[in-house]
Amino acid sequence: MNKFLVILLYISVNIVVLFSISPVIDHFFTDLDENDPTYQILAEIIGQILIVSLIWYFMDKYILTKIKESLGIHKNELVEKVRDIVIAVVFVGLQKHLIHKLEYISSKHPLSRLFLTK
Repeated sequence: MNKFLVILLYISVNIVVLFSISPVIDHFFTDLDENDPTYQILAEIIGQILIVSLIWYFMDKYILTKIKESLGIHKNELVEKVRDIVIAVVFVGLQKHLIHKLEYISSKHPLSRLFLTK
């Protein structure tokens, strides 16, 4: 099969898997409650980032690497870069609860008044 088509297939599989897994992970965490203390919101942010990172690591190490090897594209630098971008954008971008909490916390930062405008 054409190498370009194999790479497109691999990246497409990545996207489908990430679109399936990301909302499930996000569902395990609560949405922002502005009445919660700041330390609790920070703990939830750290926890969700750690979980997303661990799942990303294990998914890459045990699933995606095996798929790359079976398709014969495991030493392709372009595939690595494109895959990393896709994972970062899709996997993290679909963590809506995390994004809301990060936006809230960043607006509470003492230096945010110097850099952020509403």
